[in-house]
Parts: sequence; structure tokens; C-alpha cells
Amino acid sequence: MLELLALSAFVLAAVSAVFLALLVGRRVALARREQEFAAARARLLPLALALVEGTETVPAGQLSRRDEEVLADLLGELSRRLRGDSRVRIAGHFRGSAALRHELAALSSRRTWKRASAASRLGDMAAVSALPALREALDDEERDVRSAAARSLGLLGDVVSAPRLVQGLADGSIPRGLTAHALMTIGPEALPALGELRRHEDSSVRAVAVRLLGLLGGAADAGAAGAALVDPAAEVRAAAADSLARIGSPASAIRLRAALDDRIGFVAATAATALGELRDVESVPRLAELARRPEFELARAAAEALAKIDAAALRRAADQRDAGAHLHEAADLLALRR
Repeated sequence: MLELLALSAFVLAAVSAVFLALLVGRRVALARREQEFAAARARLLPLALALVEGTETVPAGQLSRRDEEVLADLLGELSRRLRGDSRVRIAGHFRGSAALRHELAALSSRRTWKRASAASRLGDMAAVSALPALREALDDEERDVRSAAARSLGLLGDVVSAPRLVQGLADGSIPRGLTAHALMTIGPEALPALGELRRHEDSSVRAVAVRLLGLLGGAADAGAAGAALVDPAAEVRAAAADSLARIGSPASAIRLRAALDDRIGFVAATAATALGELRDVESVPRLAELARRPEFELARAAAEALAKIDAAALRRAADQRDAGAHLHEAADLLALRR
């Protein structure tokens, strides 16, 4: 019995030693691989920058497979921060490349992380040829893949995918912040797809649509943004006030003055801030009045707006006996900035 126990202990010790050796060997190999990768990045970074600037090209087959992968990663990282001709040159480098074919194939992988990684990298590659596959990826069963596809479609400025992105925004199948960013990246061409969204039953979806209207739209969209000032939901009305300030059409100030009487304080405060951004002189008397109100958020926003529009009117209001803390604070801050 003792001999059996001793043998078992010896076997366990031997297995543990082998396992430990394998673990140490793996860590050494990983460390060496990381060092090689870092060295390759440092060596290939000047080439990546030259490709982006258009001062150099890389003939097919000139680089090893490993160097091609590293160069693809570098160009992908640069691509996220570039627009115009630089992205066109990046797209030209990847067009017909093995790296592009590899990522397109990976979109059909059974592994979620591979599909998500491929969807993201195809956008970094500025791969217009991947648009049909990326549009299909918006219906992937996994949220991470849908999110990566939405990001890339935004980077690629794909107007065709705008209605599907809007649908994803409405039903929550794609994270709203990410979808909104993709639509903003596509630009004003995405505006027609937002029409239905402004009438969505979910008020938070309507609010996002109205905010996007202010970010993407122009004077012609002031009417649609103004109509949202009477939405039943306060968050939508506040979004409308913010969008009207961004659009800045002559009609915006008229609508915003009316919103100063909104029954919800933070909506009225947003309208006051918007009028300050528009430098609306006609709202000065009403803002001076609101700055004396007991509601903190509204009074402070009105005083700050008054400071932006008419410094002299602010000082006169602050000198009155019933001025209150917010007018005094705004006047003091204005004096410090002079």
C-alpha cells in the first residue's frame, strides 16, 4: 500500500513538473512573440505612414505573411483617424489583398469573436467591396458582431445601410450610442431615414432622433425640430431645444422663447441655454425674470444665457434689490473674464 502511495506521489510530481515546464515554455514563447510583434511594428510604421501619405507602395509578395498582418494592423489603426485621400490610399492597398480576403472569410466563422473582429477590421481597411457582407452582418445573431458591422458601415459612409441602422436604433438590436455615431459619420445623407424614428413610440428613441437632426440637419430641418418641442416626453422637448440651437435658423429663437414656459424645469433651462447660444436679444427681459426664480437649474441657465447675450443688461439686473444669487454669480463671473 505504501509502495502504491509512493508511486502515485512520484507520478503526480512528474506530471506537475512536466505541466510547469510546458507553462514556462508557453510564457517564454508568448513573450518572444510579443517582442517580435513590437519590433515588427516599429520597423513597419514608417512604411505605413508612407503608404498613407502616398509616397510609397508595396508590390504584392514583397512582404512576408507576418509583416503583411502587422502592416494591416498599423494601417487599420491609422485609418480610424483619417478621412479623404488617405483612406482612399488605404483602401487601394487592401484591394484584392490576402488580408482583405482573410477578413471577408472570417465574417462567416462559427466563432463570434472572429466575426466581430473581421467586421471591425473591414471598416478600418476602408473596404468598400465588403459593404454587402457588412450589411448582412447587421442581422447577425450576436450583438457584438452587429455592433462592429454598424461601426464599419458608418466609417464607410454607407447611405444604403442608414434605414437598417435606424431600425437597430429603434429596436435596440444595436447599442444606441454606437448606432447614433455611425449615422453621424454617414452624415446628412442619413437624415431621410430618421423621419420614422422621430415618431417612434419609445420616447428615448425619439429623443436620439431629434438630437441627430440637430447634429446632421440645417435650416430646412428647423421645422421638424421645432415640432418636437410639443412632444409629450420632456426628454424629447429638451433634445428639440438643443437641436434648434445647433440649427440656428431665424425661426429657432421664436420657438425657443415659447419653450421658456415649459412645465418641466430642465426643458425650460435647456431652452434658456439655447437662446444664449443664439444670442437672442429679444429674450433678454424674459431671461432676466427667470433668473430670479427659485428653481435652481432654470434660474442659473437663464442668468448664464443673459451673460452671453447682453452683459450690460445682466449687470443692470444684478444691481436690482431682488436680483438673487444666480444673477450675482453670473455678473461676478463676467467681471472676472473681462
